[in-house]
Amino acid sequence: MKNDQNKIGIIVADENEIFEFPHFIKLKKIYKTSKFEVKKYKFNKKMLFLIHSGIGLINSAIAAQYLIDNFKVRKIWNYGAVGSSTKNQIFDVVIPKKFYYHDVITPWYKRGQIPKEKEFYLNSLVLNNIKTNNIGSSNSFINSEKYFQELQKDLDIDLIDMESAAIANVCDKNNIEFYCVKTVSDIVGKNLVSSNEINQYISKAARISFEKMIKLIDKN
Repeated sequence: MKNDQNKIGIIVADENEIFEFPHFIKLKKIYKTSKFEVKKYKFNKKMLFLIHSGIGLINSAIAAQYLIDNFKVRKIWNYGAVGSSTKNQIFDVVIPKKFYYHDVITPWYKRGQIPKEKEFYLNSLVLNNIKTNNIGSSNSFINSEKYFQELQKDLDIDLIDMESAAIANVCDKNNIEFYCVKTVSDIVGKNLVSSNEINQYISKAARISFEKMIKLIDKN
């Protein structure tokens, strides 16, 4: 069981967010299915299984369960770019504290809560020296400041993405630790740019969070 704690899954959503670290020992084994490619690395005493999930809640949830079922990981990390309110600045590193589904609305539960599920999910990563904000996830890329402000009337969130709440949900159901670190790539409604430019912002932000994650993996 102790060795299992050293089996770590890493989920990355966007192909613009995929990097490799010089200190990884890349093992020859690459696992491929019709949907996923999982690359296996050794980093110090830890075995890392990196999966490119694709964008969106369903893709990331499937990827998380796939890592748990097929590689018996005991921890899952997610890093990458994130949209933010004006509370943060572009390329700030942030640690999401609570994860909500911001597009879930029913008459019987609080916004962000799937019926009969938890109101929110928590990050296993707790740091005192990095900004902490709550995050809302959905299958939509939010670029309207007005819409974001409407969301904030119902939810205490300052970050937006398209995967982390689903990963947190799956980890919670499987009693798996979930660690998440993000970097701000855009201020919602403030820096609207072309798709090519936003991909550049996403890539730079993701690299920052990737490098931060690598420093943290060895300590958690």
